Amino acid sequence: MKTIKKVLLVEDNPGDARLLREMLREESPLDIGLTCVGFMAEAERLLVSHVFDIVLLDLGLPDAQGLAAVRRARAAAPAIPLVVLTGMDDEALAAHCLQEGAQDYLVKGQIDTRGMLRALRYAGERKRLEQLKDEFVSTVSHELRTPLTSIAGSLGLLVGKSAGALPKPVERLLEIAHTNSQRLVRLINDILDIEKLESGLVAFNLRRLEVRPLIEETVESIKEFARSLGVGVRIEADAAVGEVWADSDRFSQIMSNLLSNAVKFSPSDSEVVVTIEQVLEQIRISVRDHGPGISAEFKPHVFERFAQADATNARRKGGTGLGLSIVKGIVDRLGGKVDFADAPGGGAIFNVELPVWHDGRIQGEPAMSSASSLEHLTAVSSLLAFTPERAEKGAA
Repeated sequence: MKTIKKVLLVEDNPGDARLLREMLREESPLDIGLTCVGFMAEAERLLVSHVFDIVLLDLGLPDAQGLAAVRRARAAAPAIPLVVLTGMDDEALAAHCLQEGAQDYLVKGQIDTRGMLRALRYAGERKRLEQLKDEFVSTVSHELRTPLTSIAGSLGLLVGKSAGALPKPVERLLEIAHTNSQRLVRLINDILDIEKLESGLVAFNLRRLEVRPLIEETVESIKEFARSLGVGVRIEADAAVGEVWADSDRFSQIMSNLLSNAVKFSPSDSEVVVTIEQVLEQIRISVRDHGPGISAEFKPHVFERFAQADATNARRKGGTGLGLSIVKGIVDRLGGKVDFADAPGGGAIFNVELPVWHDGRIQGEPAMSSASSLEHLTAVSSLLAFTPERAEKGAA
């Protein structure tokens, strides 16, 4: 088990920070160095240039509250164990923090020094095991993708009669094999995307973007798929919508996954509507379908990995159960949020909100100057190692 030597405490209450420092200094048998900052922006800058063994995070910071603080800390240092240390004794919030990647949730005033040190050690060990699991999944996926891609390509050539005409029974068997090999390739690509998003190894080429042209391009790319199912796709947009700070490929991946889901679960002769609007300092993109909607039992699991509301129906429709999890991972990294609601008259509406970029800064970003915002985004992007292959269109 790794020894804890350097801890970053993100806490804006000087009294709480002093109390924790004294607890560790007076009663800890370990020589732990504690660095304390009061703003998430300061923590993000430190995590770019310094190495820490663990991050202790309060959820009531001046520039980041609740789950937003957890997401920003995870995005800035995905490989470092994260422990929430807060005054909010809320079981539901604790569960959400763990789902967002925190290794533990501690309540101030309910834990002593010995318990704190034990929690820090266990958090480090849980993070190590989590990384081993992710590395295993990544290695297996990489090893499978190359031969599967080759198999799928070869089967595609045979189905396309590149080797000449084939007997009908053989042709049908090859079509089945080709379809299923493509599904396996999409599954592996999605698993790799999820693994890299969670470990922070996805590179984001961030720049100012107009969202409507990108949405129109994605809609055009999915129209043939929608047409084959008898589903129409329409865009409704406000006359004036601002720009966002995002990655064009990742943004298109968000829209591709949302649209493919909406089309797949819409009945024939229905329409999927994409709405683009600016709400205060957020650009909201909504995808509305006329499908069966989302059951109350499944709603808490919508963004979980491999989540499928009706396994039988999902298998018939196709898909990996990873598309919405990928959407959430990308939106979180872009500083936005994604949610869903029941649509009037049936179906579901998925909403993606991203902050508006205006006059050199992201609107609504607290406690950061324009230069600091750019510095932070550039620094975080520089940490990301490589860009994975973009998930195939329609892999949801």
